[in-house]
Amino acid sequence: MYHIISNPTAGRKKKSSKGLKKVFDYLNTNNIEYKLYETKYKLHPTEVAKKITSENESGDIIVIGGDGTFSEVINGISNLDKWNVSLIPAGSGNDFANCLKLPKKPLLCLKQILKKDLHKVDCIKVNDTICVNVLGTGIDVKVLENFEKHTKMKGSFRYFYSLVEALLHVKWHEFDVSLDDKEFVHKKGFIITLCNGSNIGGGIPICPNANPFDGKLEFVFVKEMKKIKILGCLVKLMSGKVFKMKETEHLYCKKAIFKSNENLTIQIDGNITRSSNIYSCEIINGGLNMYL
Repeated sequence: MYHIISNPTAGRKKKSSKGLKKVFDYLNTNNIEYKLYETKYKLHPTEVAKKITSENESGDIIVIGGDGTFSEVINGISNLDKWNVSLIPAGSGNDFANCLKLPKKPLLCLKQILKKDLHKVDCIKVNDTICVNVLGTGIDVKVLENFEKHTKMKGSFRYFYSLVEALLHVKWHEFDVSLDDKEFVHKKGFIITLCNGSNIGGGIPICPNANPFDGKLEFVFVKEMKKIKILGCLVKLMSGKVFKMKETEHLYCKKAIFKSNENLTIQIDGNITRSSNIYSCEIINGGLNMYL
């Protein structure tokens, strides 16, 4: 039996709603056993996943929603090694789904899942939280705060507008970082990300070649610059050329520790947390069992 956790409010358009109807029509017509759980509020996917995995030793979970919903489900699964998880993208951005090259049409995605072609996909452990795509501090956080304000906008344009607004009022962020247990180095800049996936915000290539199958993290840091250069930075970021800027630092690692004198505000798969002044991040090679 498939446990299907669906977020009915995750970036749904009329077209995608029709596509999802085809998913359930297909399941019912072919007598494929499933149980549907519809989520109703933030972090409800985590609660549902905890309940499912506490009542069953192992099994298959299909998530219908965006990257945020998928991340919340993953963080509710107690024994990730005993569960096979799948994603039918139905969010506004679907960055992690696109990185995995999942079909955009829900029915095609379901048919691929039903083949049960299992793959090991990397994820990141951040203190006690699992990150599937990208975590960051600096402008990432400000963009998400702006994103929450502009509720009348939709999809990737909403994120782009929030990014432009954040860049127009850019603030430099200071922190210390240690990569692979080396000495801490003090940094001051405005783009600070640790990537498993390649994109954020519905297609912005923050780390164009990131590969969630290679067992590596990618640290992307853009240091302080003259504000007159920020517009050019935005253009390069949107076109996937952020690494061509002399202010950009790009390093591979398996572990990173961020710390500050005060609690650091970071985003993990688009969810903001201010819970600590130190975040220990480590790649979990093949930590997710996914039907792809």
